[in-house]
This record gives sequence, C-alpha cells and structure tokens, in this order.
Amino acid sequence: MTYIFGFLLILYLLAGLLAYFKLYSLALYLAFSIIILSLFFLVLWLFQAYRVFYFGNPPYVRSNKKIIARILAEIKIAPGSSVYELGCGDARFLRILAQQEKVKAIGYEYFLIPYLLAVIFNFFSRHKIKIFYQDFFKANLSAADYIFCFLMPKAMERLESKLQQELKPGALVISNTFAFKNWQPEKTIKLDDSWRLLNKIIYIYRK
Repeated sequence: MTYIFGFLLILYLLAGLLAYFKLYSLALYLAFSIIILSLFFLVLWLFQAYRVFYFGNPPYVRSNKKIIARILAEIKIAPGSSVYELGCGDARFLRILAQQEKVKAIGYEYFLIPYLLAVIFNFFSRHKIKIFYQDFFKANLSAADYIFCFLMPKAMERLESKLQQELKPGALVISNTFAFKNWQPEKTIKLDDSWRLLNKIIYIYRK
C-alpha cells in the first residue's frame, strides 16, 4: 500500500502545483481523478479484507529483504530449477532470486493491486519472471522444485494437503513465519529478535 499512497500523494502535489499556476481546469480534472482512484483502491482494499477475514485468504504482506538474503544464503537453489512463489505479492522474492540465479521463476497472485505492482516491476527488470493472476490453489504445482510462501495459518492448512498430493519427491517448501500443522520441517531458521512481529522464523520442508 505504500506505493499507492506515494502515487496518490504525487498526484495531489501535482494538482496543487497546477492550481498555483492558475491552471484550474487541469487541477480540477486531476483532483477528480485522485478521488476516483482513491475510491477504487479503497474498494480493492475492502475486498482483500473480506477475503482475509471470511475465507482465510492471505493478505498482501511483503517479505523482508534481509530474510530473503538469509534464505538464499541458507538454501543453495540449483540453476535451472523451477521456483514458485505462492501469493507472490509484488514478487520481491522472485525478483531478487532471478538476479542471483538462473532459474525458472513463477509467481501466483490473486489480489489485483500487488499483481499489477509485480507486472510493473517485472517490466522494468532485466531478469524476467512469470507472474499469473490466479488463485494458486487452482494451479498445478507438480513441476515445482522449490516453493516459497508467506501465508496465513488458514491458508497454510489448505496448502499442506495440496502440496502433499502434488509435489514431486525431493521438492522443498520454504515458509516465512507460519508452519504447517502436521508436516514436520526438515530445518528451521530463527531470525533476529530485533526484526518485526512477522518475519521471525523460516520453516523448510522436504517432500
């Protein structure tokens, strides 16, 4: 949401600048556009909140860059592997990974705003990744060598069953903060207590 607020703030300042130079018609048009965009993003935010609280779908929460660096230092991802991020948001993890390793990076995001951010960031990146505007619960994950996720507990319950059925033997699942209910992790990575409430532990599972 930081990007959205920043974008709206820039438009607001631009409208003020137009009014200062007495370009009132342009300033009024821009102000009206800001109102429409604000309402649009508010509706999308309310829709996400509805999905989170009534269906347990994961909200848009970004993984900390320090955590991503720690994961990539701990897990040596083989070149040419297929790496999936479920609920990828703006695809920060995949973008950082693609800069370091030659992998097949695939992200799934079902919420419109972070999906659009991922598409924009990917457009300007030299290391392209594939991003699908799709519910990952409806996707076939059998080709994945590695799966990264940062999901809420209710979504993790559903995902555990799906991965146990679909993943190929030897595939790794890397979960930020939240663990599976029944699947025992092969390894856990505890992070510094100075970091935020989330992003404190990484669970690594092997099929």
